[in-house]
Order: sequence, then structure tokens, then C-alpha cells
Amino acid sequence: MTDSNVPGMVPTSAVTFIETEHGRLRRKQRGIGMKDLKAARKHGHRRNGRPRANGDPTAIYTYKDIVYIVNEATSEEITSYTVPLKLDCVPITAKMQRDHDDAVVKIQSNHDAWLSNTVMVVDTSGSMRESDVWGARTRLNASWIAVALDFLAHRLETGSAGAMDVISIVTLGSKAKVVVREQPSTWVLYNRLIHICMQNEIPAGGHGAYMLSLQKAEELLTRNANASCALALSFLSDGKPSDHCLIKALTREQCSEMLTNRVGELAKKFGRRLTFVAIGIGSSDNFSTLKAMVDAASDYGAISTFKLPSMTSSDIGEAFTSVAASLTTTQTEMTNVNTSKQSRVRSVLRESKKKAAIPISVVSKDEFYIYDGAKRSVYKEWFEGRRRRTMFETVQLQHPSAWYVAIHQEAFGEGAERLAFRFYEIAKDMRTIVGHHMVAKESRLVLEEHADERTRKAFVRTFCETQQLARRLAEEFNEKISEMPGVDKGTPRVAFLDCSIYQLDDRNLGRQSVLVEERLDESKWHKWNANNGYVEGKKTPTFTAESMHSALAKLDEMDLNIIEEGSEESDGEEPDEDETAPVAFTPSEVAQAFSHFSYGATKRKRLVCDLQGVYDEPNNVLRFSDPVIHYYNILREDRRMVHGRTDRGRKGAGMFFSTHQCNPLCKLSMGGFRDNRREGHGDRNRKQGQR
Repeated sequence: MTDSNVPGMVPTSAVTFIETEHGRLRRKQRGIGMKDLKAARKHGHRRNGRPRANGDPTAIYTYKDIVYIVNEATSEEITSYTVPLKLDCVPITAKMQRDHDDAVVKIQSNHDAWLSNTVMVVDTSGSMRESDVWGARTRLNASWIAVALDFLAHRLETGSAGAMDVISIVTLGSKAKVVVREQPSTWVLYNRLIHICMQNEIPAGGHGAYMLSLQKAEELLTRNANASCALALSFLSDGKPSDHCLIKALTREQCSEMLTNRVGELAKKFGRRLTFVAIGIGSSDNFSTLKAMVDAASDYGAISTFKLPSMTSSDIGEAFTSVAASLTTTQTEMTNVNTSKQSRVRSVLRESKKKAAIPISVVSKDEFYIYDGAKRSVYKEWFEGRRRRTMFETVQLQHPSAWYVAIHQEAFGEGAERLAFRFYEIAKDMRTIVGHHMVAKESRLVLEEHADERTRKAFVRTFCETQQLARRLAEEFNEKISEMPGVDKGTPRVAFLDCSIYQLDDRNLGRQSVLVEERLDESKWHKWNANNGYVEGKKTPTFTAESMHSALAKLDEMDLNIIEEGSEESDGEEPDEDETAPVAFTPSEVAQAFSHFSYGATKRKRLVCDLQGVYDEPNNVLRFSDPVIHYYNILREDRRMVHGRTDRGRKGAGMFFSTHQCNPLCKLSMGGFRDNRREGHGDRNRKQGQR
């Protein structure tokens, strides 16, 4: 229906429209343009509104997602807003309700069964009543929509969450209230959140005190001591904390410092096991405390992010989707491929990265464990014919003046599989550091319930073998590109750090074997790719069962095309030196090409990735640390995690190639592998024929 006073043939720009200060403010807050309101009046459905106080009639026009209220007598705008998103509950069967109730009982009685523990803090202060979010009645309404749809429903629909993924929700206001306490991730909980949202069950009002909510959240996160449980804390607010209004003795700055320190202590305890995401709604000037909280969590190794979405329900939802994605990644890296169970993370404290980056010349017994009689060995590998031989050879400490070694009591770095501690060789005075600054690496996960020295040595051997294989492939890659006329001599080479094994006699833990390597300059640290499909400069991909299937299908197709059709990257041809000028490739191009090269050089059985380290510019070398190798052999499908827990087999290779974009160095370095690939393809056909 169109307004009789606004004929359909009248151009939208000619529709009478008189701005008001109040109306202009609301349009600015809600992202609505003047043209949107003219279109609503021209094309929208009209109904009578309440008369103004002076008796002037009003009309309400609804068009698409816009509601426009106008004074009919004067044509002045009164206000405008977007139509709130209406959510429907999911039908719940009797079995779904029973399963939910059973899960609630199990969650309370068996903490070891928890797979993840998520606590969400949602701001319910008075400013959350603002109606400036596109697609929602208020900021608070938009928050509940995002929690329900973009966190819970997203995880349920993708299969990344189940009943043992526990959720709690705490309000942020003058009082902190737990509105959802340790509930299973089910559609029953989803319906509960929809009811809160649609019925405006929790109205906004009062101050926005952070500390009370953070204390409640901490209680919920730490109540379960299960170290196999991934943790997530999200903190959504639309402004600065107002704790100073409730705690009169403290200034705003002092309250902010307390909050930052509190988050830092959480991250110090949980490290990488904790995902901390702060989400700001509204003006970017109000979020200095939230950003400081994120920085504090990151400084102690937590996976932390600050999100500032635009004022739309969809963007706020994407912020919560990122919480879901990060939590899923944490669960995945803690999951044992062979047993499908999550492994326990060792209970250690983390050291501030900022503090660890400060150079020191002496160590303190208050912060370091100091060991006498440490023995150092290096991993040796050689071939007798086709048979590979290995051994650990005992050698001297690295510095001639070293008498002792010192290892920091807290980890300053944490990866998916290893913890990193500051490590030094020290002089006879048991204080003075001699030689290079180094890093000691230990397993991040509890290897076994009662791991002995033999188990730890197996962990060390796997690391050394992986490092040595990566080093051999790096040497082969360097040699190959050095011989190519199309590659300029200024192209960087690649190398992996040498590692040593130090045996330490600990009075409490017994003999310990730790990996030690040179410490690189963290200020120059760079990550070129990862073992989950991440490539520098791109967003980390999220793999569902469907997308993983597609990635593997793409990998199979790529292998088949290389062999049966031939390709530029496998024909072994090199550019004519007279026709093509040598190209100096960038460090990034070299890193990605090396990963691709490793796949062809090992007959499509291994792929080296998770390339991280520093670019040593004076020596023009990429120095990598802690590589990941994905191994898959069609004839030995029973062999899994050959190169440690981060070895994802063919799935890992599929993740890499799903995001990898070949550069010219990939094609040059892959030349000559065609015959090897044909051999590998024959193995695949024979295996498939046996099936």
C-alpha cells in the first residue's frame, strides 16, 4: 500500500521530507539514510500511529527492514529504526529434553567429561538500551541474538559442539548475575536464549561494573580443574567500566589496572588453553580497558582478540562466530588423533612475554631452576647404503666457561605441542650467563599418567627426527634453487635451527630430558604458514566435515592432474636463460614454495609447514624453528602422528593446499618430480585395487 499523498510515479527524491534533530541523531546511530526514509514513505505499508501531544496525526511506514514514523500534519520525521529480527524456537522432542537433562546431571557429577567450558559476560547496563543496532531492538537484544545464533547454533550445526561443551552466561551491571550456569550445548539451551531475547527477560539498566562480572566468570572457569577442557571467556560491553562509581576509594584508572591484572592472572594460569575475546559495541573511544585486558591475556600466551563490529546484528554475530572458531581450534589441537580424546595440558605458570624479552646477564635462584652436572647430547643421523642410522652423541656444554645451566620456572612461549622456557648456560658463580641465550622446549601435554624418562626420550627423539628431516629437505631445496638460471642469487635460502638435548637431574622429578635450541629475536618473529591451512596475510580457515572433504578431493584431483595430464610444475623444464631474466623471490614466496617443494620431494608422503622464525637479513636466510610435518602413506594408513601430535596426515596436506597459491618459485622448484609422483600414484592405485 502506498500513501495517497505520495503517488507511486513521484521520484523518491521528490518525496517531502523535513529533518529534525532527534530524527537525524537516530538515523546516524542506526545507519539509516534519508533516502531510505523517503523510499519507506513512497513504497511502504502505512498504518496510523499515536497522535502527537498537540493532536497532530502520525503515520508509521514499514518498507523492507525500515520503520519510519512521521508527523502527518507537518511531514517532520519523528524517528526511525530497523525491524528487529524475529527468532523462532526449535521444536524439542521428548528424547532431546531427556538427553539435555541427563547431560546436566553428568556435567555436575563428572567434571572430567567436560570438553570445553565457555563463560560469556554480557553487558546489561543502562546504555545497552540504545536502539542503534541494525536488525535488533536494542544493543542488548543484538547481543542475545549473537550468542544464540552465531555461537551456540553455529557450533551445533557444524558439529563442533555437543552436550559436554559447557556454557555459562554472566550479566555485567550494577550486580553480576549468572543467568545460565554450566549448561550443555543443546537446542534446549538455544530455546532458552531465544526466550530471553524475544521476551526481553533481562532488561538493561544501572551501571556497568566489570569487576563483579569478571570475578563470577573466573569462579566458573576455575571451578573445574579438568586440564583436558578447553576454555573460552568472552566479554561484551558498550563502554568503559564504571566500577569507580561503586568503589568510591578507587579512580577509573585504578579500576582499569585491577581488571587488566586479573585477566593477566587468568592467562598466566591457563595460557594457550584459554581463548579470550573482548567485543565492543558503540564508540571506539570507550574501549581502552577492554583492549588492555586483551593485551594482558595475550602477554601470557592466551589466544586473545579485540573485536569492534559495526552496528549491525550480523557483524556482532561474526564476532561471536570468531569465539566459536577459536574454541574449536583449541579443542582440535588438544585432541589425540588415535583416541579422539582430549589430552591434558600440563599445569605450569606462564611468564610475561614482555618481561621475557628484556635482556639479562645474570640469573636469580628465585626465578630459575639451576642444575649442576647437566649433560648435553646432539642427534646424529647417517645412512649406510639405504639404511638410516641414528644416535645421540654426548658432547661438551656449548660455552667453555659453563659450569651450570639455568631454566626459568615459567614458560614464556606455548605452541600446540610444546612449552618454551628461557634457558642459559651459566658460569661457576651460579649467576653469570655465558654464551648464547637459548630456549628449552618441553611437552605442553601430559604424555602419560605416569610418564617416565623413556617416554620423555621418545618425545625428544620424535622432535629431533622431524627437525633433521626438515633440515635435509631444506638443504635439497637450497641446492636446487641455486642451480636454477631463473632464480636470482639474491633469493633467500632456508634453514632449521640446530637442537641439543640436555639431561637434568631434578631432585623432585628425577632425570629430565629437555630440547634446547638458540633463541631467535622475538621482535623479528614471523609466521609464514601454519599446520591448519593458515597462510600469512589471510584469515585462518575454519574446516567443517564438508569443507575438509572438499579439500581432500581437491588434493586428490591435484595429484591426478600432475601425473596424468602433466603440468608446468612437474615437467622438469627450466626457463631459457636468454629469454627470462633471473628473479629474486621474497622471503614469503620462498617459505610457501619450500612447503610445496617438500611434498614433491618426498613422493607426496610428507609436507613441511608451520614455518615460523626470523628472516636473517644479513645472511639472507630464513631461520625456521619447530616445524610440523604431515605424513601420509597410502600403503601404511595405520601410521598416524609419525612426526608428533601436530602431524595431521593427509588432512594436514589438504588444509595446506586448500589455501596455498602457487608462486613462480613453486613451479621452478617442483621440476623433476614427475616420475616420483607417477610412482606414488601407482602405489595408490595398487592399494585401491586391493580394497
